[in-house]
Amino acid sequence: MRNRKMSLVAVLVTGLFAAGCQSSPATTSVRYDNVRFMDIWGTYTHCLSSDKAQAAMLDSSKLQQVSQIRTHPSPLEDLFPTKFKNRVAQPASRLAVDIHAMAAACSLHAGDLAILAGEHDLARNHFRQILSSHTQSDYSYYAAQARERLSHLESTLQAALR
Repeated sequence: MRNRKMSLVAVLVTGLFAAGCQSSPATTSVRYDNVRFMDIWGTYTHCLSSDKAQAAMLDSSKLQQVSQIRTHPSPLEDLFPTKFKNRVAQPASRLAVDIHAMAAACSLHAGDLAILAGEHDLARNHFRQILSSHTQSDYSYYAAQARERLSHLESTLQAALR
């Protein structure tokens, strides 16, 4: 009889824990994530449609900041012992686009606009920033584009000095 009561209590407690975990709403609502995504997307489309170097550079720096925030590991990772860290998966990104690629595309556009505005140092800085921050093979297209534009900029400036 006593074992039956203990079994029943164990089943009830397990049921309460399972129901309790499922009944609490998520702290981050889908609406909030969508608003954040739309802000990022709006910055990206504004950058690519801009014909002013300064506006595109501001958008580029915003996207770079968001891109860097998304690459830093979760602070919860520090709580796990070292031998367990490789067994814990990073939380999946909730955005449907690659922010790093968006930042690189915006930086390329901002660099191109800076060249057209005669601001060669700013353009050079943007292209070098892409080369330093997009070293992974996933972003080889953007790195190649930045390298090509940087090379073209340097050769154009050398020809102008002659």
